Amino acid sequence: GYNADGSVPPSPPTPSTPEDGDGDMAEFRKETLKLLRSYLCEVAGCESTETAFRFGLDQWSGGEKPLDTLRRVGDSIIDKHRIAFNGMQQKLNIHKEDDLHIIPEIGNQIFKDGATNWGRIVSLIAFGAVVAKKLKKMNLEDSIEQLAVSITDFLVQNKGDWILKNQGWKGFVDFFHVEDAEGTIKNVLMTFAGVAGLGASLVYLMR
Repeated sequence: GYNADGSVPPSPPTPSTPEDGDGDMAEFRKETLKLLRSYLCEVAGCESTETAFRFGLDQWSGGEKPLDTLRRVGDSIIDKHRIAFNGMQQKLNIHKEDDLHIIPEIGNQIFKDGATNWGRIVSLIAFGAVVAKKLKKMNLEDSIEQLAVSITDFLVQNKGDWILKNQGWKGFVDFFHVEDAEGTIKNVLMTFAGVAGLGASLVYLMR
């Protein structure tokens, strides 16, 4: 156990073990990115929706799946507020992948009062779906991947702890089985109005 010169050899370094929470967050990011890829591409009409961008939800145990819920709730939000969403994305002037840097700022504005709920989270995703549809029309389908990454990273970094404490995407499914998020959605759209500079026109649309 001693070196040739009689000295004591140094102790081997203690292997670093990732925190359990880090593993949970990494898995949450992976699932969120798959979910958003699938939904954004489905709304935009990507040719690869059923293959590369499909969220592997066959293993989801029991009840409605997160993608089913996101379709139901997200599509409803987009349909009810189509004019407002389209106006917002036009004001944001997104015409190329580099313009997607605005996505985290939109997220910051949505949550700037410190309140977090599923209505705000799904509203951000629904707005992303509207942007994805525009990217597809501009022949920028490949940029939808970066859009999904941008929204995912914002949610993981800023709202990951809250989502995991609320049972992750299972909690999302359970919430929208029993809650009507319309009131929350309207408040979120008012926040978007401030970001996009729509102001009074959005107030008129939502009366």
